[in-house]
Amino acid sequence: MSDTRILIVDSNVLVRTPLAEYLRECGYQVLEATNSVEAKEVLNNTARPIDVVLIDVGAEDQSGFALAHWIRDRAPGPRVILAGTITGSVEKAADLCQDGPAVSKPYDHRLVLDRIQRLLAAKNRGDQA
Repeated sequence: MSDTRILIVDSNVLVRTPLAEYLRECGYQVLEATNSVEAKEVLNNTARPIDVVLIDVGAEDQSGFALAHWIRDRAPGPRVILAGTITGSVEKAADLCQDGPAVSKPYDHRLVLDRIQRLLAAKNRGDQA
């Protein structure tokens, strides 16, 4: 089992749970949150740090962007992956998403896993990606 901890922030249980289960089967420790308030509680109250946070930015209130800002303001913090289906979300995320393009929904579990693995490899190399 991997020591890597991943937090998935997505209000849609039908989307969040299958992805979380898939990543657990791949050996990751996965935590889940339905919104940014829950995510901040997890990030503030966990004994061990979170390595990657996957955030759905497609919610109507766009709180995912604020959460991404909040996480990036904390140093050193977890790597952030922004996910969503709204074309405008990708444009708004350009400032935040230094790690590349957003992941689109519905999630292709293998693509999300690949993205997480690439972020962790970059982190281990000390890259700023």
